[in-house]
Amino acid sequence: MPDEDLMQAEWEKHGSCYFSTPTDYFQTIEYLFNQLTIPNIRSIQQATFYSIKNAFLNSNSRLFASAINVYMNDQGQLNEIRICYDLQYRFISCRQS
Repeated sequence: MPDEDLMQAEWEKHGSCYFSTPTDYFQTIEYLFNQLTIPNIRSIQQATFYSIKNAFLNSNSRLFASAINVYMNDQGQLNEIRICYDLQYRFISCRQS
């Protein structure tokens, strides 16, 4: 999360209904992030939706294709990667948005 405004918005939208405090929410996010192997996306020549998604899938054996969404902007640059979990912190299929 690149800035405080985004962090606050994420807490309000996703964290406040399940977690008692923002600290609990952000500690859980950090824990989940640290459980992932983040591939070196910058080293991918011609990075595309598919190559980025496949890099994550190849680097994380328990992650499955419908549990990750990769968003690219109109110029084909990476905008966002979402990994979806259930309330027990298991990978789950993402809802389409």
